[in-house]
Amino acid sequence: MIIMKQAMITLSFFALLLSSGCDNKNSTSSVNEKFNLSEQPSQPIQVQIPSWVGHYQAFIPCKTCEKKLVSIRLHQNKTYSLKEISFFKHKTIQKESSGTFTFDEKNSNLLQLMDDKTQQRRYFSLHAHSIEPLDQDKNQFKDFEKYQIPQVQTIQVNNALKYVDIEADLFKSEKIESNGITSTQLTYFFEINNQSDQPLKLRDSDIILVDNKNNEHLATIKNNPISPIKSNSTQHALVVFIYPDSSQPAYIKIK
Repeated sequence: MIIMKQAMITLSFFALLLSSGCDNKNSTSSVNEKFNLSEQPSQPIQVQIPSWVGHYQAFIPCKTCEKKLVSIRLHQNKTYSLKEISFFKHKTIQKESSGTFTFDEKNSNLLQLMDDKTQQRRYFSLHAHSIEPLDQDKNQFKDFEKYQIPQVQTIQVNNALKYVDIEADLFKSEKIESNGITSTQLTYFFEINNQSDQPLKLRDSDIILVDNKNNEHLATIKNNPISPIKSNSTQHALVVFIYPDSSQPAYIKIK
């Protein structure tokens, strides 16, 4: 009888050990599962950028000057930066401003810009690939076709010139045919900022478009040569490249 009791006690002890081992295993497995779940990297959230985000730039009519360049950047956080350059016969006047903008509740294509400093309101009409300034009554200007400001694309500029900053934006893209061959003509708007203490002379032979096949295409400056750019001043120019349809522009090289 005593032997049977000892045997039962022994069996109960082993059963308790086995039960404890299973519980520990299950507990460890549960902890590991939680740990593995927490270790899994979270997938990045894809944020879709609105189509209106970008850079818009063009010449528009000017009543008090020869022509006016308007360059406006709309950012995703609904802020903007605006640059206006008025061209006169012997000088240029540049004005820069920035602020926030809102969409009209009744017309989602109507933008109201609010200048951070002056609190002045300005209105623009948003189109598929362009933006159009409106008057203070939110109406179009006369000859509104001339006030269309297209969305432009910036291309990389590899610049070998010291103390000179050059930015190039795609201004116009056209298909042309020459000798039975269809080609693409690209017009870029150049902003050349000469920060040196010497005048800068820039000719079309100094500007080269390199395509995705590493072919080089010479430039044609519409007002070639560009008049010498004075030290610590900025000048603008339209630069044209022609290249075959089988290629794509990669970057612009300045010698």
